[in-house]
Amino acid sequence: MDAAQLQDLAENLARNRRAGLVTDLPMSLLETEADALSAQSAALDLFDDDFRGYSLVATNPAVQRSLDLGSPIFAPIASRSFHDGLEHITLPRGMLGAQCELALTIGETYPFSIDPIDRQTAAGIVVACQPAIGLLGRRSRPTGVSTLMAIADFGLHVATIRGASHHHIDPSQLDRLEVTARLNGNVVARSTAGTILGHPLEAVAWLARKLASDHRQLNADDVVLTGSCLPILQILPGQTLSVEFGTLGSVSCRFE
Repeated sequence: MDAAQLQDLAENLARNRRAGLVTDLPMSLLETEADALSAQSAALDLFDDDFRGYSLVATNPAVQRSLDLGSPIFAPIASRSFHDGLEHITLPRGMLGAQCELALTIGETYPFSIDPIDRQTAAGIVVACQPAIGLLGRRSRPTGVSTLMAIADFGLHVATIRGASHHHIDPSQLDRLEVTARLNGNVVARSTAGTILGHPLEAVAWLARKLASDHRQLNADDVVLTGSCLPILQILPGQTLSVEFGTLGSVSCRFE
């Protein structure tokens, strides 16, 4: 994909995200992961100039299958799409659904220069945890290689709604959290946070390894959205999604 094509694609992705539109875009021109990441970065720069951390998608096998992704993907979180305590949100076109996830706040630069990047070292840098609902969607109609499309299209991130923050947590025990999702009060899914790569901290380690391979790091105050504990939940205007995360508390949002 040449530079002019990449810039044109990025401009259209950013335009569609701002306007809540889905159109036909030349995603089939993406040939490599490097192309997809370049398109994502350029689109994000056009969409916002402030970022809060990273959103992960497809960290659980059920989500990988439903989105036709062979592995997890990630993207920076634009601040304008990141909400604390939001009670309702208008759904744009192109919605894929909601993921019920954890928002982990990082306390210091990671990875370190000499320590391994694994669950144990990741546990030492997580200083807070919040229940979260992540909304996923597309800005382009599907064409080309699904993983490359998803990466370029903001990593499929639309918006994040966080619940109350918990600072007194034992990160090593997060996989034991029982997660229950309700739509309009009716239970639609149950699982544990251990479905996230076997443990939510593995999502932090996975992301840190990906960043390190590109000579980047997580920084203090970054938020890592772990990807969903449950299958992607289909949501419609008029519905309210409430998700309980055991002792961590709950988060809910009404969709319009």
